Amino acid sequence: METVEAPSKSKILKATAVALVVAVIVLVTVVLPAEYSIDPLGTGRALGLMDIAAAEASGDPASVGAGGLFPQLADYRTDTAEFRLAPNEWVEYKYRLEQGQTLLYSWTSTGPVVYDMHSEEDGTPPDTAQSFGSDEKMQDFGAYTAPFPGIHGWYWQNQYDQPLTVQLKTSGFYTAIHEFHEGTRTIRELK
Repeated sequence: METVEAPSKSKILKATAVALVVAVIVLVTVVLPAEYSIDPLGTGRALGLMDIAAAEASGDPASVGAGGLFPQLADYRTDTAEFRLAPNEWVEYKYRLEQGQTLLYSWTSTGPVVYDMHSEEDGTPPDTAQSFGSDEKMQDFGAYTAPFPGIHGWYWQNQYDQPLTVQLKTSGFYTAIHEFHEGTRTIRELK
């Protein structure tokens, strides 16, 4: 059997000192800026860690993006809309998003409704849209990140003989709302 020699007291003290120095460096450069917005060396700002503490202090996770972790080009907004559709009536409802901006959505209908989630890229000819999903459902929800700048949203049509209501809730980084309803077009610029 081989005997293992215990480390000397000086080796233990050196290892403890090194561990303590490393812990202080991590505390000052990472933990204090990220958790408490204290940045004595400026490393927290350089690494983008100050945004984490700011978001926690505000209670709004969307504000993290304001400083660079998940940059967005527009203010965070919420919207709720309701559409009553008579038989064979339709509505289109779209949001102005820049490339990379995100939209969270949830919609429900009181009856089966035909829908198409699609986008129109800036600079493309009218009536050229890219579809991201179409079906007949009574609800849908998810997150959508714009692959290009333009207007992005839904077309709903009631193809049945009874009226129905579609309710939509969104939140995200959009700057305008476009509504097309049986020949009329309304654009709401959001300030």
